[in-house]
Amino acid sequence: MEIKEKKNRRSCRDDALFWLEYGDRTEKEMAQRLKKKGYSEREIAETMEFLNEYSLMDDERYALKFVEMAMEKGRGPLRIRHQLQEKGISSAVADAAISQLYDRTTEREIALRVAEKAMRVVCGDFGGGFGDSDDLDDPNGNLRGEMDESRKPARRLTEKERMKIARRLAAAGFS
Repeated sequence: MEIKEKKNRRSCRDDALFWLEYGDRTEKEMAQRLKKKGYSEREIAETMEFLNEYSLMDDERYALKFVEMAMEKGRGPLRIRHQLQEKGISSAVADAAISQLYDRTTEREIALRVAEKAMRVVCGDFGGGFGDSDDLDDPNGNLRGEMDESRKPARRLTEKERMKIARRLAAAGFS
């Protein structure tokens, strides 16, 4: 009976390849998954060596793809770095991927998109957006130069509204 079970059981390598068919994984994620499946440390080490030898798993490539996807979702560099580290990506690899794709201009553009969305949620439709992004330069929360449909200047944000928007930006990973 024991021999039959071993025949029907997939090898560690096969399980790893099967899981990679669904998408890239980090080395940490793969090792944890294989360990959870009950494979020995030796089997896992051999499988990891095989996957790395044939470039089937690459934490640097994974980090770059992850940063691109996270930027599209409106996440800031702080949150992206934290998420990569949770997945087992080293700080150096995470920082390299973020700095390669995330510059200050891109960060500002994404932060403005997130802030605009937060404003719509917190304040309702505010009658205009941030426009050219110079509208945020007023430290009092005024939207300078913006007008709503009735051509009145846009209203001031309350302190409570500004704090809610700031919390949303911080949660998204912006400083």
